[in-house]
Amino acid sequence: MASKRKHLKPGEKVVLSLTEEEASLITEFTYISEERINTIYFSKCRDGIVSARHTLSELEELAGYTAAEANNTKDKRLRKQLDAISERIEQLNLIYSDEDPPNRPVTQRRLVLVKR
Repeated sequence: MASKRKHLKPGEKVVLSLTEEEASLITEFTYISEERINTIYFSKCRDGIVSARHTLSELEELAGYTAAEANNTKDKRLRKQLDAISERIEQLNLIYSDEDPPNRPVTQRRLVLVKR
């Protein structure tokens, strides 16, 4: 039985939690846009955890750049760390959906004539 994904409204954001080290790896070693970098830099940080809010398309972009850098680096430790981050982002994308939910069947209503 497939689990249902949580539906988000267009533009709605979800929280990606990263350690400070993971956030630094992303901002230092990937070619993400300045906007994504700013989102990470200006996110809340508490107890060493950065809570960055992104739309699903932004997360997809972030996962792609992180995975690409992991595939291109010769540093095995960095590859492992970036792969783990990319996998976590992908898992978050599997929980949520911003696509239109399937159409529900229209139930017919019965009309009742009420006399006064």
